[in-house]
Amino acid sequence: MTRPNKLGTKDTRTFNLVMRSRTLDILSRKSDELTRLTQTQVSVADIIRLCVDMNMGQTCEEIERRYLAQR
Repeated sequence: MTRPNKLGTKDTRTFNLVMRSRTLDILSRKSDELTRLTQTQVSVADIIRLCVDMNMGQTCEEIERRYLAQR
């Protein structure tokens, strides 16, 4: 069985991510909860992609702020 194309585009790239085991455990539990709630499969990757999309601007601004504060 092939993976479903959830992104709706072929313009994608793969990225490997290292994270704390505790964080992955939390995301896995949330994935299970959301899958049961919505009755559709919600993967850990779905959650991560949405978090990145929602918070990218704020995160980059915070990194810049912290960098400038160190100078």
